[in-house]
Amino acid sequence: MIEDLKRRYAKLQGLLDKGMTEQGGLLNNISQGALLGSAIYGQGIKGKDPFESLLPAFAQTAQIQKLLTPKTGALKQAYDPNKVNEDGSKGGVVYASDKEIRAKGLTPALPQKNITTMPGGGLSITESYGSGGTKTGDSKEIKQANELYNTTFQMNNVANNLVDSLKQSKVGAVGSTINALDSLGSQIGQVAESFGVSKNFEDKGTGAIDKVMQKNFNLSKEAVNYGKVKSASINLAYLMARVDEPGGRFTDRDIALKMEEIGLGSNPQKTIEILNNAVQLRNKNASFAYKTLTGKDMPGFDILDEEEKKKKAVDPLNLGF
Repeated sequence: MIEDLKRRYAKLQGLLDKGMTEQGGLLNNISQGALLGSAIYGQGIKGKDPFESLLPAFAQTAQIQKLLTPKTGALKQAYDPNKVNEDGSKGGVVYASDKEIRAKGLTPALPQKNITTMPGGGLSITESYGSGGTKTGDSKEIKQANELYNTTFQMNNVANNLVDSLKQSKVGAVGSTINALDSLGSQIGQVAESFGVSKNFEDKGTGAIDKVMQKNFNLSKEAVNYGKVKSASINLAYLMARVDEPGGRFTDRDIALKMEEIGLGSNPQKTIEILNNAVQLRNKNASFAYKTLTGKDMPGFDILDEEEKKKKAVDPLNLGF
């Protein structure tokens, strides 16, 4: 009986080998064929017909293959010099298994980030991957930090100019804040526009800003400079709101509340005091947010001050030279 079983096994093994080379499919390599043949033979030794044992043997083979197949493992960060980026440049971070890293000759490493201060106070980040190469660019955090830094500087600049104008006014002079906002309106408007006030401020028509204007400035809507003062007030409040919430969108109610908070009103001395406190509070909050984003202290504004002075020396009328 054993000899008969061996003959039948040999016949079956021949069929399996033929199917393995001609048909592909499940029996697509020698190791699977050998495992399956051994499993069938084992079933036959137990007294079972090898042809009847075909399905159990398939299941047994699949289990053995599963145990013998190495696991892919967790994907790791690596540097691939051949990766093509969206901008057409080459080299960047990919995620690959240990097997893929070895096969492709990638450099397995977590990038070391080096943040440097650029001329003008902005930041740039360089990621190095050991011997794999470097990549310079702006991460999301660095972009947020640069925007926060620039917005905070511009807020300080226009607020300080407004305070300087108010300091030159007579003590208790009614209308000094109105005149100062009127004269600085163009400068404040240009700065606010550069930070997207036209896109990120929406007047819902609630009349909230007009109520603040009439209450705090004692200025009627029919006044000649009402529109200019209102526009300058909105833009200054927008800059303050932008520092508080970078990238935020604001309605007329939001801006009205901000105008109340920063003390814009007809009394110049009171306006100076509240405005200074509001600016200092935002400077502290901006410095904390900047360090959270970058791990670095926010640079002083003297860098941008110097650039502003140089620009004014070349182009005092701001004609774009």
